[in-house]
Amino acid sequence: MGIKQSQFRKKIHLVLALLGVLPYLLTAYIFMQAGLGVTQSLLFMSAMVLVFHLAGFQILRTFSDELLDLVHSSTVIKGGGYTTLKISEGSTTEVTSIRRNFNALLFDLEKLQHKFDTVTIQLLQESRKSHLEYERRLTELEPYVDPKVFKRITDNKAEKNASLNCEHRRVAVLFLDICSFTKMSEYLSPEDVGQMLNDFFTVAVQVIYRHNGMVDKFIGDAVMAVFGLTTPLHQVSVDAVNAALDLQEATHDLMKKWKRQGRLTFHVRVGVNTGEVIAGNIGSRDRMDYTVIGDPVNAASRVVDQAGADEVVISGTTYESCKRYFDTEFKGAVRVKNRLVPIDCYKVIQKKGIQSLAMTPDFNESACIHPIEVNQ
Repeated sequence: MGIKQSQFRKKIHLVLALLGVLPYLLTAYIFMQAGLGVTQSLLFMSAMVLVFHLAGFQILRTFSDELLDLVHSSTVIKGGGYTTLKISEGSTTEVTSIRRNFNALLFDLEKLQHKFDTVTIQLLQESRKSHLEYERRLTELEPYVDPKVFKRITDNKAEKNASLNCEHRRVAVLFLDICSFTKMSEYLSPEDVGQMLNDFFTVAVQVIYRHNGMVDKFIGDAVMAVFGLTTPLHQVSVDAVNAALDLQEATHDLMKKWKRQGRLTFHVRVGVNTGEVIAGNIGSRDRMDYTVIGDPVNAASRVVDQAGADEVVISGTTYESCKRYFDTEFKGAVRVKNRLVPIDCYKVIQKKGIQSLAMTPDFNESACIHPIEVNQ
């Protein structure tokens, strides 16, 4: 490194001599020897200076590659990708100043880069903590919201839940109700009632999800489920009635298990109605539910009242949508209070081609059966 710098310094001294000394010395020598006048001497000196300057710049131009090579070879790569210019102390004042300023600039850049890296790491750490906290809160929230609605909310949070705005949908509404629940509650403590409902609802919700249903809400001892928010229209009533039959079967199996354990058992009734509703966000700015509203919902709540223990009753609209898949029995047209048009009710016997399950009552549920007023 020192040899290259020494050779380059000699060449620079030669160029400076050519540019600053030789033109004037040569002009003075010719002036004294040739006896030229002042005007002629000035013109000759100007010509000589111009020629020597052009020659010096040409020589500097030829040294440009060597100068770049010297600068590159005078830099040292440090950890972190920064460079420091190393020029000997014997260099000219200008070069030393350049070296000092260049190194000071690199030092400032290094401090800024270090600060930037520190801030970046802190931001990444905070971002990760925020993401983990967000995921934790979502996990805590998930049991309180139907999985399908939960997914739509999280997938569309950037659009402020635009996809959850109210819309007209043809759905099947299912109500599942425990027969004589009030009477049974008299013999149980609140803790036992809560445990019984939680155990039963766990089984019921699994059946509803298996048939593409959405649990809308729990109403005391009843469950309201909606079918058709995520499935093709032709499957709406079929899914709901299949779920209703499976709910009766799952309840029957659960009650047999409870009976062996000595626990109090019960029967359930299920009602299904199909129709067009408003589905979407219902509520206020501070508290909202994703639910369905409309006359079909009210009608479904009345249909379930016409079912007896272990029965599945469907409305006329549901019957027309899925009668080819199920064996049914017409129960009559129900006149509902404050409703002009009666509701045709059909009891679902079984799936076509499949023998119905024999239900053995474990509890006298006469209070669960409601008389039907037949339209004459």
